Amino acid sequence: MTDTETGARRPGRPRSLAVDASILEAATELFTELGYDGLCVEGVAARAGVSKATIYRRYSSKVELVIEAASMIGRSAKGPIPDTGSLRGDLAVLGAGYRRLLQDSEAGRAIPAMIVARHRDPELAAAYRSFIAERRGEAAGVVARGIARGEIRADADVQLVVDLVAGPLFYRILVNGDELDTGYVDGLVDAVLRAFAA
Repeated sequence: MTDTETGARRPGRPRSLAVDASILEAATELFTELGYDGLCVEGVAARAGVSKATIYRRYSSKVELVIEAASMIGRSAKGPIPDTGSLRGDLAVLGAGYRRLLQDSEAGRAIPAMIVARHRDPELAAAYRSFIAERRGEAAGVVARGIARGEIRADADVQLVVDLVAGPLFYRILVNGDELDTGYVDGLVDAVLRAFAA
């Protein structure tokens, strides 16, 4: 009996991780250079040195491609969810990850383009909200652990604590164009913890 008769499917050739990376790097570069409207699959394929079919086998739409590129940047710059045993340590690691993400990675250029683009494309806006909600959820989990350990007030607003750590970094780096160091992050975390001291 053949594979067709049994409904079985022969496994294809495994995807190349190098090709995956080159596609996402090309998408990130073109997105930051041209914006969402200027980015096209043909351009990504040309820059990555692959065919359009290779891209469409991985990503069904331009939105999916852009969000996956954003996820790649976030994973590489931010690192794993911290669990140092203390809220101060965890927030310092998170804050340092945000600083690297905004200041030392492609995200520093890609995020402003994403903020502009999401207002013009409802599908991209929905995907972006989901992307941000997942990352905020990770940070909120870190804060909730600190509340459970009694490190800050039990009535502390978890989302506000997350905002107070991340917000100043986004403002200082993306709006002001400041270059920040780990000392700024440490001082910011200490100020947030004092505001919510148990």
